[in-house]
Amino acid sequence: MKKTQYKHKLEYNNEYNRNNYRSFSVRFNINSEKDIIKWLEDKESVKSYIVDLINNDMKNSKHTKAKKASTNNKHKPVAKRPILK
Repeated sequence: MKKTQYKHKLEYNNEYNRNNYRSFSVRFNINSEKDIIKWLEDKESVKSYIVDLINNDMKNSKHTKAKKASTNNKHKPVAKRPILK
C-alpha cells in the first residue's frame, strides 16, 4: 500500500517533533483551581508567560546561590599558618 503525501508529511512532522521538542502537561482542577485557570486563560500566550516565569526563577536562583556562596565564604574561619623563624 502506497503512502499518501499527507501520511508522509504527518510522519515527518511527528519524527521532527519527537527529536526537537519536549512536552510537559499540567492539569488544573476546575473546582479548586478556578482562579489559576482564569489567570492563565487571560494571558495572551500561556507558553510565553510560563517561560518568562521559569527564566526569572532560574535567574533568581543563580543569583541567590551565588549570594549564599559568597556569604558562606566570608564566615569560614581561615586556617593560620605558623610563622617559621
